[in-house]
Amino acid sequence: MDWSTWPHLTSAVAAGALATFAVRSDLGVHLRLAAPLIFSAAGATYFLAVALNAAPSQALAIASVSIVCAAIAEIDRRYYLIPDVLVAALICVAALFPFAEPGDGLVGALCLGGLFFAVRQGFAGAGREDALGLGDVKLAAAMGLLLGLQFGLIAVALAGFATLAVAAPAALGARHGATAIKTPFGIGLAAALTAVSIVRIWGGA
Repeated sequence: MDWSTWPHLTSAVAAGALATFAVRSDLGVHLRLAAPLIFSAAGATYFLAVALNAAPSQALAIASVSIVCAAIAEIDRRYYLIPDVLVAALICVAALFPFAEPGDGLVGALCLGGLFFAVRQGFAGAGREDALGLGDVKLAAAMGLLLGLQFGLIAVALAGFATLAVAAPAALGARHGATAIKTPFGIGLAAALTAVSIVRIWGGA
């Protein structure tokens, strides 16, 4: 790893530290277990990406996004919550892994964040404040910052289709007497962000 990669490594370590903090505080995993778990997963992802011919900086980006998004998905699955600290971790990644041009990233953050906030306000006006949380709004803004507007919208569309595919059978089951299960949108957003980030990194899009 040459000297030019050290800023990327610093960003990756910062993202891993923030993910560790979230796993400890929101999942109740002791720091002595959370830190080795997060950094071992990040290391394994890094070396797998390098083995698949990713450059070191690309592998660090993939590892960073993957571990943060995995933490987002698990916390949202359990508690319907997307911690601010994990959104901050994605911003750390965006600072040194420019998947989008700086201007496009800022436009993406404003547009996606604004879009989600407008949708949230619409749900609130209809008396469904819990349909879309502020955590989803912040995550959407971070996705726009990372991916830019075009690829951010693609990721949101993928997340929407995936979430609907899971939620529709559950909703039909609830109509026939089964227990209703709420499908957190953050899981789909985190999965789509990881997938589109990897495509952008390897595809050079």
